[in-house]
Amino acid sequence: MKRWIAGIVLLCSILLLSVSGYFLADMFMREKKDDALQEQLKEIYEDSRSGETNETSKREGAGDSDDGTVSPSVHPGLLALHRENPDCIGWISIEGTAIDYPVMYHPAEENYYLHRDFYGEYSANGCLFLSELCDPYTSDNRIIYGHHMNSGKMFAALDQYKDSAFYLEHPLISYNTLRGSETYQIFAVFCTPVYTGNDFPYYTFTKAEDAADCQRYIKAVKERALYDTGISAVFGDKLLTLSTCEYSQKNGRMVVMAKKIRQ
Repeated sequence: MKRWIAGIVLLCSILLLSVSGYFLADMFMREKKDDALQEQLKEIYEDSRSGETNETSKREGAGDSDDGTVSPSVHPGLLALHRENPDCIGWISIEGTAIDYPVMYHPAEENYYLHRDFYGEYSANGCLFLSELCDPYTSDNRIIYGHHMNSGKMFAALDQYKDSAFYLEHPLISYNTLRGSETYQIFAVFCTPVYTGNDFPYYTFTKAEDAADCQRYIKAVKERALYDTGISAVFGDKLLTLSTCEYSQKNGRMVVMAKKIRQ
């Protein structure tokens, strides 16, 4: 009897190990596939930049997209990715961090790229994506979401902005769009819970009704800031909000806000 029970326990242990091994192997293969895809996208982005000038883009009709939103001065690498998938509307990077990714936009479906890769296939990492509430070009505040991956990928680096010293070393965000290259200066970093029933709705502010509405929002942001950057924003500034999960509280979010540097 004891041998029979021991045999059952052993068999169950072997089955559990086999199932665990299968899932671990599957997770490893998916991660490897995602890494390969990100490298492929970077190669397209960087190789197109070095091998194609803006004049070439112009000759090929860079300004002739169906919606008329592509500028002749668009980054050639972004243009190549946009041709590959029209949902790709930007490329964001923060020097000195792992943040160096395409930005997707699929307003027809909420959180479409939350668990999809560049080509729409399942991915635990997902993509960085612009909120469906935003317009890529007319919104006063463009909100970009991304996962906080334990691997350090996607928007995990945003968590380091809790340290003001990190902010001082990485104060700028580069964002290439189909209208041209933009640089943003970070002015506030804060953490906040969501789905509490009494949230700070930073994720719904996309366009100011007037100067007073804008200043109320900026004031609310600055009141929640982890530290004073010495920088603020005013009505008329174009804002960029980066948002990811934050694990020191239930349903926490880490938010980094920046304003466009006017050329």
